[in-house]
Amino acid sequence: MAMKIKIALLGLLFGNSIIHSVRADEYDDEVDHLAIIKEKNDKHKAKDEDQSDHCLKLGASVTINPTITWQDDQWSTENSPGAGLTFKAEVPTACCSKTTTLHIAAGWGGGKELGIKHAAVTIGKMVTIGQTATILGYEKADPSLLISPSASVLQIKYEHTFDWFRLGCAIEKPVALEVGLFDKTKKRYDKKEDKDEPLFNQLDDSKDKERAFKIRNSLPAIGLNLGIVTDHVNIALSGLGRCTDYTHSTDPDATKLPIKYCATYGGHLGIQYQVVPKKFTVTGQGAYVLGLGDYLTGLSAIQKDDERKEMSAAYYIDRNKSDLSSIDAFGVGGTLEYAVTPEWTFSIRGSYLKTLEDSEKSEKPVIAFLSQWNVVPNITYQANKYLTFSGGYSLVQEYRVDDKENKKPQHKLAGSIKFSLK
Repeated sequence: MAMKIKIALLGLLFGNSIIHSVRADEYDDEVDHLAIIKEKNDKHKAKDEDQSDHCLKLGASVTINPTITWQDDQWSTENSPGAGLTFKAEVPTACCSKTTTLHIAAGWGGGKELGIKHAAVTIGKMVTIGQTATILGYEKADPSLLISPSASVLQIKYEHTFDWFRLGCAIEKPVALEVGLFDKTKKRYDKKEDKDEPLFNQLDDSKDKERAFKIRNSLPAIGLNLGIVTDHVNIALSGLGRCTDYTHSTDPDATKLPIKYCATYGGHLGIQYQVVPKKFTVTGQGAYVLGLGDYLTGLSAIQKDDERKEMSAAYYIDRNKSDLSSIDAFGVGGTLEYAVTPEWTFSIRGSYLKTLEDSEKSEKPVIAFLSQWNVVPNITYQANKYLTFSGGYSLVQEYRVDDKENKKPQHKLAGSIKFSLK
């Protein structure tokens, strides 16, 4: 009896060992088989993703932006419909065995003609050639800030990222230097005076053959960008310099005039920090320009306003003198953005811009622009990935050299409906 029990225990022991080893082999085979299947699936997935990355991508957007403005005891309304179209395509090994990306973006809105906002080719994510944003700008900048460089220029740019450090340089076709006349021999008209009397400060008409200063804008601008990019922080410090060539003569029939030069430059700093990723974001900006006023939203907007043409990037007082004076300005701005929910986002932004006093301040007309600030709170609701609603309030105040010429603050209520396909 005892012998039978021992044989039974030995059989059970060896049987379990054999069964265990067989199951282990089967399990190993199954693991290998699953690993092979997973590897194949990963390859197919990577191939599909690679193919999707290199396919054509089209995007379109339509916006409606009604606004109500109150200034100088008067109401005014405006509706600025807009539309945009983007095209992006990636072609592997198209140039120098590197992936080449073609990106085109056209837009229309705000009473402007349909135009190309971006048309560039990027080779290997390092070299960009085409019409694109100036290197003086900041990629995270908000266009409602007075100090945001918004110029789009013809450019050749090289940019490389070393882990968290980014270095870029560019050669650009500069924004045309606009020259203004501060002529104190002419008096500014008002409601009781002759409307045909011109303003004593005005922009030069580039089509006027008899103007004393003829700007050539034939020399390229050179820019540099240094940046830090991490998961939470984005910092960019950029600078731009240009030397504008021009001729001067009060004789419209003069020939072989000597070429003179006007050096202008500027710098821009942008910092964005995600306090809570995808939830709470803080952005700050600072800018200084000497003769680059056309690059900034605030100065450019004033210059192009038909009712206020006293601002320009450079100016002269006496048309018999051949030297130009550059307008220098500095400004700061910031944005707070908080995502209350995935659909609702609240933001508030504000900026301050000031032209600096110089040795010729006394020669400037009293209505010349001196400083400006704005505050813009806004609420956005994203109904889905196609439809977005937003509404906000904008307060803008501007000051002149003579405070008697100041206008009352501008109050604006604005809404937006945007339908986009990406």
